[in-house]
Formats: sequence, C-alpha cells, structure tokens
Amino acid sequence: MRRLLVALCLCFLGGAVPSLGGAGTRPGPRVGDGRRVVVLHTNDLHGQVEPRPAFWLKDVNPLPDSGGLPRLAAKLRALREEAEASGAVVVVCDGGDWFQGTPEGQVDRGRAFMGALAEVGYDAMVVGNHEFDHGVDVLSGHLREVTLPAVVANARTASGDALPGTSGFRVIERGGMRIALVGLLTTGTPSITHASTRDLSWEDPAAALGRIRRALGDEVDLVIPVTHMGVEQDLALARAHPDLPLIVGGHSHTFLKRGVREGGTLIVQAGSKASVIGRVDLWLDRGGAVVRAEAVHVDLYEEPATRRNAAVDEACAAIGARVAGMLDEVVGVLGRPLEGQRGPLTNSSAGNFIADVMRARTGADVALHNRGGIRTSLPAGPVTRRDLFMLLPFSNHLETLTVDGAGLLRLLRRSVEGNRPIPLEFSGLLLEVRRTAGGDAELLRLLRPDGTPVRAEERLRLTTNSFLAAGGDGWTGLADAPGEREVDFIVLRDMLELGFARGPRTPSGAQRYRFVP
Repeated sequence: MRRLLVALCLCFLGGAVPSLGGAGTRPGPRVGDGRRVVVLHTNDLHGQVEPRPAFWLKDVNPLPDSGGLPRLAAKLRALREEAEASGAVVVVCDGGDWFQGTPEGQVDRGRAFMGALAEVGYDAMVVGNHEFDHGVDVLSGHLREVTLPAVVANARTASGDALPGTSGFRVIERGGMRIALVGLLTTGTPSITHASTRDLSWEDPAAALGRIRRALGDEVDLVIPVTHMGVEQDLALARAHPDLPLIVGGHSHTFLKRGVREGGTLIVQAGSKASVIGRVDLWLDRGGAVVRAEAVHVDLYEEPATRRNAAVDEACAAIGARVAGMLDEVVGVLGRPLEGQRGPLTNSSAGNFIADVMRARTGADVALHNRGGIRTSLPAGPVTRRDLFMLLPFSNHLETLTVDGAGLLRLLRRSVEGNRPIPLEFSGLLLEVRRTAGGDAELLRLLRPDGTPVRAEERLRLTTNSFLAAGGDGWTGLADAPGEREVDFIVLRDMLELGFARGPRTPSGAQRYRFVP
C-alpha cells in the first residue's frame, strides 16, 4: 500500500509512537475507501485574545473586526463538527508562536494564554521560536503545568532528550486511519530568541523528517507535519521530500489563501494574529494516494452566536480582566503616524522615533534597533499603553557599548550590502551609499547628522536593545564587542511612554541614507 507523508507540524522523534486512539488492533483497512481528510490550521496567534481591525481590507469603511481567540475557537468547533458530520476525518493543528505579541499574551509570561489554548481542541501544536522568549526553562515549566499537544522534532536537550512537555510527533487514530503529526522548527531560532536555545541540539528539518519517516514506516497511513519555518524553508523541505502532498506552515505570517505548490506539494499558511482559519481538504483514492488537495481561508469577521467554547471564553475573559484599564490609558499623542517595515535602504518613521528616543535616553552617539522588533504601525493621535505594547511587544532593555568608527562601519555593512541585507533602524548617523555597476548597494562611509565623517579611529558610544546586544538576528559583532557595557533595564515601551511625558511627539520621517554616484 502506498504510504503518504504530509508536512503539517514541527515534531521530534523520541521513543515509542504516541497514540491518541484506542489500544489494540486497528479496525478495518487504514486507507482504501476513497475518504476525505480535512486539516484545520492556525499559526502565529501571538497572544491575540481580542479581535482587531481588519486593516488588510481595502476601500471598506468602517473596517470590521476580525478574529481573536474566542471567536477562532468557536469557529474551529463549528468547522470540525460540520466536516465530521459529512464523513471526513478531521485534524486540527497550530503552527507555533502562541503567546508573544500582546499584553494579554504576556500575562504570567505566556502561561495564561497557553491555558486558554489548551481548551481549543488542537491535535498537535508545534513549538515556535517565540515560545522560548523567556528561556527554555520557563517554557518547560509552563508545559509541565499546562497540557498542550506540543511537538518539536528537530530541537532536543543537550543530552538528546525531547524538550520537557513535548514529543517529536503525535499519532492520532481516527476513522480507521492512523495519522502522524510531525513538527519542525526553524534552526535559526537560537539567533532570534533567548540565548538559552543555543544550548539545545538542533537538527536539519529535512533530515529530522527523513528520520521520522523511516521510524514510522508502515505504521501510519498519513504523516502530517506542521512547520514553524516560513514559506522559503517549507519550499526547501518540499524539494527535499518531493512526495509530500502537504506542508502546513507558520513563522513568516504569510496569508496563503489558496496555498502555493512546489512540485506536487501544497504549502499553506494562515497569516497571523488569529485573523483567519486555514482549511485544507485532501481527497484520497482507494489506494491511499492524495488525488486532490484544496486550500481556503475561513474569515472571522463575525462573532459566532453558537458553538461557543465556554472554557476558552472564560479563560480569555479572565486574562482580559487582568490587563484592562491600565493598558487602555492614553499616555501620549503622536503628531504624525508611526509607520514601520519599509524597504531596504530606507528609514521608517517608527524606526527613527524609537532609535532617537533610545539615543536621547542614554546620551549615546549612535543608537541601533532591529527592524523586526517593530511589530505594527500607529496612526497620528492619542497613544495608549496597549498601542506601545503592540508596537514593541518584546521585553528588551537598553545596553550601551563602545565601538570605533572602523568597527561600526564593518558592522553596518551587513545592514546594507549583500544579497540579503538585514536592515537596521538607526539614530545619530547618515549612511553614505552608492550603487555598483551591477546594481548592488555599497556602504562607503558613516557621517554624523551634520554631514561630517566618522573617523575610523574615533570612539563612539553605541546604544542598542538587549536582543541585538546578545547577538540576536545574527548580529554577533555586537555580542562580541569588547569592553564594559552600561545596562539600563527599562523596557523599551516604557522608555517611549516616558518620552511622551514631555508632550506630543512628531516622529521624524527623514531618510538617513545619502546616495552618491
């Protein structure tokens, strides 16, 4: 009988195959009666308890609210019951990054939101990189206290064991089928989250999947991995395992409404922030092969009146009560919008504002901030604490070190040059750039805001956030910089709130790149 492998979840192989089905001999043929499998999936929920405006809709006024965990849980229940009533085998999974990103998600360092997730009814949930933001030990403690179907296959402890509270994969037995849910996490995790993840043992995702496939052999009818790696790595996984019918992904926050295909593999992802539910229908022939696969997104614009999940509603209400009031207090006024995430060789007003406030607080010559740490844009007008949390959800503080001009120039080349530069937001500098004959960007020199050059031997005080200072996003040049560091443990969003205390702020939209022929 032909065996299938569908990529659906980040997982880890450890010991015997866990089963959610009954013990004993499996009833009837596992596959072979032309059945349908429905995969319902979410990813990158990032603590989204409350609905949020559907800003992605164009020419709609007023914008409807979308999503939020209570609404998502009710719709998942309705979709699952509807599909099961039609005779389909249903699997529900999540592609990681559970709690980090909202005030509600940070209650008890994510544990409260994980408790709400435990009531949703997932069959498997891959561990995402942001689950480690408070450290491996904190996540392990949460998973000991909260029972989640957590899977991660290619990250282990230094001794080679599965992470506490997780397994490499889960096998569910449903409708006479045995379906393995396998999880795979981006190996870039140690460079983008807590330093303790560098002590884990990391395995190439494609190799981990191959290892699991060999171990499972003919014991399952369908292997369904869900990944937290992003679309590009999912495409690479499909090339390494070209017989995969499906990969259900996360991490890159991509709205793949109909999915994308790499060869015969369908790759799907459901955006982020509990905005939609992904649904994949797989039709199998009597030999067990997937002969048709269709993907859609189910919108969450309406508050379901029925099929409510009372346990999720209650848990989310309790979380909301703990953060309400304080977070909705207006703490400042913006004279112009804070806009983030612009293209390469451009500055955003959000990046300028954050870096300027960082530099003003420490009196440094230069400030650097990672663009990926700025998670939203804000309109002009009143700003609440909740807004600042959505802008800067990570609990990073300030660190100031000393560098020379030559070292800073070498460091910032990574922000400008190469096939995949990693742009930084900055204050206290102008970057002089030219385009080569081949169209590549080249960083020529650093200038002060008044246009005077920064000398190679000049010593500069540089302020950055603790994530970059520890080498996050691969900025090892900051982590390895010699000398003593000044540490200011103020959280960056609190720093911005203090900055508003002096009155309304008008962020600079000026471009801090200077282009020369």
